[in-house]
Amino acid sequence: MILVTGGTGFVGQEVVAKLLDLGHRVRLLVRHPQRAGRFARDPRIELYQGDALQPETLTAAMTGVQAVIHLIGIIAETSKVTYEQAHTEATRNLLAAARKADVTRWIQMSAIGTRIHASSRYHQTKWQAEELVRHSGLDWTILRPSLIYGYDENDRLLNLIRLALSWPLDLLQLYSFPLLDGGAALIQPVSVREVAHCFAHAPANEEAIGQTLDLVGPVAFSWLEMVLKIVAALGKKGLYEEVPVLLLLRVLLWLATILLPFLLIAGAATDEITLPPAELGAGLWVILVVLAFRWRTTLLFGIPGAPLVLLGEALNTFAPRALRFSEMLKMAREDNTGDPRPAARTFAYKPESFEQGLARILR
Repeated sequence: MILVTGGTGFVGQEVVAKLLDLGHRVRLLVRHPQRAGRFARDPRIELYQGDALQPETLTAAMTGVQAVIHLIGIIAETSKVTYEQAHTEATRNLLAAARKADVTRWIQMSAIGTRIHASSRYHQTKWQAEELVRHSGLDWTILRPSLIYGYDENDRLLNLIRLALSWPLDLLQLYSFPLLDGGAALIQPVSVREVAHCFAHAPANEEAIGQTLDLVGPVAFSWLEMVLKIVAALGKKGLYEEVPVLLLLRVLLWLATILLPFLLIAGAATDEITLPPAELGAGLWVILVVLAFRWRTTLLFGIPGAPLVLLGEALNTFAPRALRFSEMLKMAREDNTGDPRPAARTFAYKPESFEQGLARILR
């Protein structure tokens, strides 16, 4: 029996599906069994109601368990859960319950960039959780994914980018996309299927015991390059501007296109504009409309990260926790890369390129 925490999330669903493919018995720790989606109707999965922040609900969940795959984590804090609670406290409670039930194997979801003196509390609390695991006395494996992309509506990041590059901006051809610090930070996206492959194979892999492994794609590139790859995969053209002059011109073009008919009508109604100038104005408006709808290039432009981080830190003093964004900005400004080779050797897989993943998504 393998206990999975966070099994109903984006990564967790893929991990559970892979475990079932491998013939494992799976138990899911869920706070609300009625919200477990398709898992609630799968006879191969045992749902156990519990909360990682409530230790008294965890002991029975560990009964008969040989391994724990711990996937609980949050990218942004909410009004109810902090990084310290989701990463450190939850891991501490679950480890205590696992030791009490004589569980011997532990697989921990961490993240690339996790280190003792990280700039963000996200990575700091991930590091604290890793240290708890390393000193737990269990046979542990820590896996550190980079940015994880997927193939369906659960992949919030790629779907957000696709939305920003399509409707509703598609209606007016106002394709544009802002990039923090010009998108200079390096990223190494990894497929959710590869992440699930490693987590599902880890419990039975003795070579992985005591290892901290990066789960990353084969090649690192900048956020700017990543967005340009997505733009190209969507069949669009992309252009980056250090100083967004073309973006300003596009905005002015659309303002003129929208306002000119009202000016012509108002001028004709008050006899300020006679017929010949009105006809010329109408012809100019047609030209502007054609230009606006034919200008389909996606304009990417940079926004400075340091002032935004300072603004976010200032907001932290009075804004509700759910509206604080400085920690995410700190992470986005850092390189998010690692070495794919140790994990690929340990779990016998070949990392998929980001281009291959995009092609699969669009299919």
